[in-house]
Amino acid sequence: MSSTEGVHSVVHAIRILEQFQNGEGLNATEISQRIGIPRATTYRILKTLILHHILIQGSDKKYRLTLRLMELGNAALAIPSLQQVVDPFLVSLVEETEETAHFSILDGYHVGYIAKKESPHPFRMLSYVGWRGPLHATASGKVLLAYSDEGVIESVLNRPLQAYTQNTITDPFTLKRELQKIRSFKFASEDEELSEGLACISVPVFLSENQIGALSVSGPKERITHKVSKEEIVNLLHQRSKSITDILNYGKK
Repeated sequence: MSSTEGVHSVVHAIRILEQFQNGEGLNATEISQRIGIPRATTYRILKTLILHHILIQGSDKKYRLTLRLMELGNAALAIPSLQQVVDPFLVSLVEETEETAHFSILDGYHVGYIAKKESPHPFRMLSYVGWRGPLHATASGKVLLAYSDEGVIESVLNRPLQAYTQNTITDPFTLKRELQKIRSFKFASEDEELSEGLACISVPVFLSENQIGALSVSGPKERITHKVSKEEIVNLLHQRSKSITDILNYGKK
């Protein structure tokens, strides 16, 4: 490979990655047409990006970003400014609920946590920024999945759904009904589905009608609604979600 060809490959790879800025899934033909390079070249670069875990391909044949870029440095973290935007709202959620608050995004077949504020209690959810969890067994994951396109949903439903506790949803038909319920009520709850004793409530966060993430409050099942009720937590989450959206929309003007 000549040096010129190598540079062209890097440029093509960058242009391919730029096509995923809206979080949508794309097939090779769509990518090839968008950036105007041969499909053979597109396939070769896509394969390389998959080998390095930067992209993932679902059963619908569409490619999507993973959080691999996050591991290469904070500058590649989804939207760095997004953490700064959500941070004060996570702080306020912790102050009002006394439980752990997270902001997460879709990461392939996982939910990826990109911002977190700890509960003041010594007994709390064990997680960290960069942690990746199962979509079907977490409240945030179910929210992210519920508002994803049908290709993503079907791809997850067609994969084995691992049981983490006796409450984990492992039946695809049951999960599909759960996702419909989430879309109807605009929030998801998790009742010891990932870990015994853990509960979580989550709502979607949108920007220009596209879901960009999920906001959640997590804690021990016996304590999570001790200070405020479940309904109040849902309302608090929706209020913070709307505030985040308003700030991001203002920043786009």
